[in-house]
Amino acid sequence: MLVTCLQNLTRYKMKKIFVFALYLIFTTTFYGQKNSSFADSIRIKHKIPELAYAVVSSDSVLEIQALGNQRYNTSYKAKIDDRFRLGSITKTVTSYIATLLVKEGKIKWDTKFFDLFPELKAKSNPATYDFTLQDFLTFKANLDTWSYGNETPTPKEIKGNSQQQRYEFIGWFFQQKPITEKQEIYWSNPAYVAAGLMLEKATGKTYETLVHELGKSLNIAFDFGQPNLKDKNQPWGHYENLKPEKPALIINSTGFHQQEISMSLYPIIVSLRKCSFRDY
Repeated sequence: MLVTCLQNLTRYKMKKIFVFALYLIFTTTFYGQKNSSFADSIRIKHKIPELAYAVVSSDSVLEIQALGNQRYNTSYKAKIDDRFRLGSITKTVTSYIATLLVKEGKIKWDTKFFDLFPELKAKSNPATYDFTLQDFLTFKANLDTWSYGNETPTPKEIKGNSQQQRYEFIGWFFQQKPITEKQEIYWSNPAYVAAGLMLEKATGKTYETLVHELGKSLNIAFDFGQPNLKDKNQPWGHYENLKPEKPALIINSTGFHQQEISMSLYPIIVSLRKCSFRDY
């Protein structure tokens, strides 16, 4: 009698669990379809060739989708493992690496740039002498924005591999006049070039190596430059008129390489299946 009751109770519990599981499956599918339709409506409205998104909790992936096409007005469908060039994520990654290195005691927030590169100080503008790692990362260094459209420095002034180019560029840039107008924030791209150089000096590793090591620890497949340069079947960048940008090195108007990080949504999601955000 007792065995029969236990069996019936077990069947009842299993039935409830099964019904609940079916409910979760149908609910997740329903809301997933709603999210996908909503995301795609945004993509279409703003003429975005491809859009990828994920819905995550602290320790799992609830939904992941890639929508649209890798190139505008083509049949190259978006794939879940497509890679995207996200220029300003370089700043996020650099700040993350800096935080880890500060925790490890390899560098300090108040370390001054010229403490690590005294050989550049004599030719630099005295207004740059006291800039620290924290100043660069928090946009407190009163430096010019500097971006793709700048016509200086010239290719003759910037030579060598990527690491040497960064060093030569900052050597030139710190000779220029900083911004004199008082601002709360100075949106400066070179500030992050300087920060990257400091992290290289503190570790004896190239910036690229530091980024790849971080990616390996987080299970994120970081890379540099345009994804379609290494694989034409990856997403292409687009101009304002939505014309696809052909594979090419990222070179600014002065003739030297821009160092931008590209990454894939999919490896990030893989990492989220294995760890909690709280771990980081």
